[in-house]
Amino acid sequence: MYGFLFVTPIICFIFLLAARAVSIKLKLVDKPDYRKKHSSNIPLVGGIAIYLTVVVINLLFFPSVAHNNAFLMSSFLLVCIGVLDDRYALSVFLRVIVQAAGAIIIMSDGVYISSFGNLWNNYELRLGILSFPVSLLAVWASVNAFNMIDGIDGLLGGLSILSFTGLAICFAVAGKMPMALYCQLFIAAIVPFIILNVSCSRLKVFMGDAGSTFLGFTVIWAIMLATGEYNAVMAPATAIWLIAVPLMDLVAVMFGRLIRRHSPFKPDRTHLHHLLINYGFSNKKTLSIILLGSFLMNAFGIGLNILKVNELLSLFLFCLIFVIYCFVRHWLAIHTKYSEVSPGDENNNETIEISVQ
Repeated sequence: MYGFLFVTPIICFIFLLAARAVSIKLKLVDKPDYRKKHSSNIPLVGGIAIYLTVVVINLLFFPSVAHNNAFLMSSFLLVCIGVLDDRYALSVFLRVIVQAAGAIIIMSDGVYISSFGNLWNNYELRLGILSFPVSLLAVWASVNAFNMIDGIDGLLGGLSILSFTGLAICFAVAGKMPMALYCQLFIAAIVPFIILNVSCSRLKVFMGDAGSTFLGFTVIWAIMLATGEYNAVMAPATAIWLIAVPLMDLVAVMFGRLIRRHSPFKPDRTHLHHLLINYGFSNKKTLSIILLGSFLMNAFGIGLNILKVNELLSLFLFCLIFVIYCFVRHWLAIHTKYSEVSPGDENNNETIEISVQ
């Protein structure tokens, strides 16, 4: 039953090495410039390898997972547009259209957000006709939140593993083992990427937009299944705890740009990892701090869900954490040397942002 956990890392590692060799010939690489610290071309193949691994393991071990075919089809669109964007820097409009198309495919298969949960005296706040736009917004937010957080080695992979771990626990506690194992599949596929991304300088790879958008899309798809109308395994309020760091970073960064009267899509160095590095923490310490914070919020949210704490209270506590997070960001910003665009980015390829040439 758990044999795929041993096979998955091996297959993904093979795909990573093969894709790495091909990517150099196809110039599918992240080139160094004044905004990035690395000094050589780094293959952008993490997402391709992980997606291909998931497809192969699906054929071998997961033929009956609900809504799987629609998910793989929509994921294929996002991975393809991500690869093209990594290679040719496509327009924002085209990328948003494809993201919307992916969302529509999974929604047409019955996977969408239909409710915000029981927020007051067991009254369920159902969305009705708002389910469609809310689900579209959720997909856009998750895809771009995970893409924008991809700024230092190991961060996107680590945060993704924490999100999938939280989802696996919620599915397992509710007795939904096929989906719990499916989440573990993604964890097993991400581990080889992290090894090459963080620990192997000679074979270093980046996730690329194809990978970050694919992982963000997969997380929100699994969350929609976990909070579904008929087979819910967790409260909708719990979902935001599982993607807390990418979500808070997305909201804070874009809102900050608007406050400064800049385009919300203009790259800068106001992401949390930038602020911590500019304050003086090394990349590894920054990675550890963010992952620890994400782990604590994941664990807290899951605990609230297991204890069946009132959803409105859970939402209130998350908002309180977000306010504290904003104060910490502000304190870091005024105690560091801030520059909106400057050298130091490891892999800042934000899907929805317009690159500064």
